[in-house]
Amino acid sequence: MNQNKTILIAELGGTNARLAITEDGKSLKNRYETKLEDSKSAEQLFRGYCSQIVGIPIRRAIIGVAAPMLGEEVKLTNSNLEFNKKKLETLFSKQLLILNDLELQAHAIEALEQKEIRRIGNVTESKKGSKILVSPGTGLGLAGIVEGVVIFTEAGHLNIPSGLKEFKSIIKKFEKEKSRMPTFEDFLSGKGINYIFCYLNASEVSNFSNEEILANTQDQNCLKTKDLIVYLLAVYLRYVALIWGATSGVYISGSMANTLLESINHTTFRTEFENSPTMKELLLKIPIYLIKELDLGLRGGLQLATKG
Repeated sequence: MNQNKTILIAELGGTNARLAITEDGKSLKNRYETKLEDSKSAEQLFRGYCSQIVGIPIRRAIIGVAAPMLGEEVKLTNSNLEFNKKKLETLFSKQLLILNDLELQAHAIEALEQKEIRRIGNVTESKKGSKILVSPGTGLGLAGIVEGVVIFTEAGHLNIPSGLKEFKSIIKKFEKEKSRMPTFEDFLSGKGINYIFCYLNASEVSNFSNEEILANTQDQNCLKTKDLIVYLLAVYLRYVALIWGATSGVYISGSMANTLLESINHTTFRTEFENSPTMKELLLKIPIYLIKELDLGLRGGLQLATKG
């Protein structure tokens, strides 16, 4: 192994960390996934991976984190993990690139093969324009791609409009409990699955895990929870597609999205996405794609490593 050419690629999400290395900028080796809560610090996580999984120190790294990049101190939005960029530079002394996790993922889109993407509906790309990548999970991430340039956002924190009749009572309960308006991330996320199910079940604690709620095909409240989240996702995609003018496509990634959308009625989903009295003509032309690749951040890191 050529230590000078080896690059560590890592994605630190809200719950999990995914790591791998590349030696040639073309392939990934030593893939490893762990819970963020199992590491006391980012430094411990990276040192442990290099010593125990790879077996040598690594001086170059590309790292995506579920957090806005505002300064030297980085604190993950949905995790207690935080770190200082300068301290990490002592570990990765030859090269260190830190960016938002959805920004990292978005770099992979152009390199995906057709078999790794599932089109939702029959709309195909008919006009060159911007793309957006949306990923519901522990949080709700969004990145845009404009003329090949990836731009990170915190658009998951936009407030949900109070006029959505399907969510009117849920929003009212949330505002009473939290003393604030809910954001799309509050409901289009793991915590949102739990909150909506508990509301429908009239309970404080769920008797199902989030994965069980989404997979359950018998319990009526599980089915209703899934229907509400799929509906809200279509609404959110409509809003952000219009904001970004995403005529080259709306891409959706992550395990939660794949579970949610694997058996939906594509026509119904697109009908809600296109439900605009003023912009329907534009929305009719915007394609929606579900990305089946779950290690999208590592793939994005590989593209950045290739570019040098």
